[in-house]
Amino acid sequence: MHAQGFVLLKENRFDSAAFLRTLQQEWGITPDDDGMPLSGEMLTFNIAGNLCAVSLMPAPIPDGEAEASAAYNYYWPEAVEAARQHQAHLLIAVMPTGDGTALERMCLYSKIVSSCLADANALGVYTSGTVFAPDFYRSLCDEMRNGQLPVPVWVFLGLYADEGGNHAYTIGMAQFDKMEMEIRASQHDMSELHNTLLGICTYLISEDVTLHDGETIGFSAEQQLRITQSPAIAGGAEETLKIAY
Repeated sequence: MHAQGFVLLKENRFDSAAFLRTLQQEWGITPDDDGMPLSGEMLTFNIAGNLCAVSLMPAPIPDGEAEASAAYNYYWPEAVEAARQHQAHLLIAVMPTGDGTALERMCLYSKIVSSCLADANALGVYTSGTVFAPDFYRSLCDEMRNGQLPVPVWVFLGLYADEGGNHAYTIGMAQFDKMEMEIRASQHDMSELHNTLLGICTYLISEDVTLHDGETIGFSAEQQLRITQSPAIAGGAEETLKIAY
């Protein structure tokens, strides 16, 4: 599974030299010396068994897709307005060519995105089902230096309520070759749903654990949350794992 996202730009320009400088200065990453041209508005390069692309697209993302997805981001009330302003975008893709893990690939992807977001021309990044603010994304990526994974920008946690209770769903677990998850009709409050589902996502990603229908998961000896696989209610996947919480 490759990693892909879109950096939204105020103006139709991309300073590839500044991006490569930031990638090297902030993360110590230099593309492999394999003869690929490292200039212009469409960069393609190899890093640690991954084919990476950063390409300037001289138009907004079609059909208002970024603006619609931005509306779900409760972390950033200005997300829709920021997305509405974009006049161009960078397509970022990291595709495996070797034996690296999905976690290694996503760490590299986030370092590339974070380096693109350092440019004042960047409005935000459309990834994992929503649009994140540059400073929010970059600050979470900075935590990778301390061994923390930026799971909140890898997996978006959707939250909503109806007469049946509170509900949560994930967008982004597929990037790690995992099934998306949902919590349905919970009586716990939204912050508890968010923290529980984020904790499960972080555990599955960091330990490379795969859950299956009929199993249980919990954060204590007493907590045994039943897992069932069934058609998705929210989030866009065909099927999801429902966590009984």
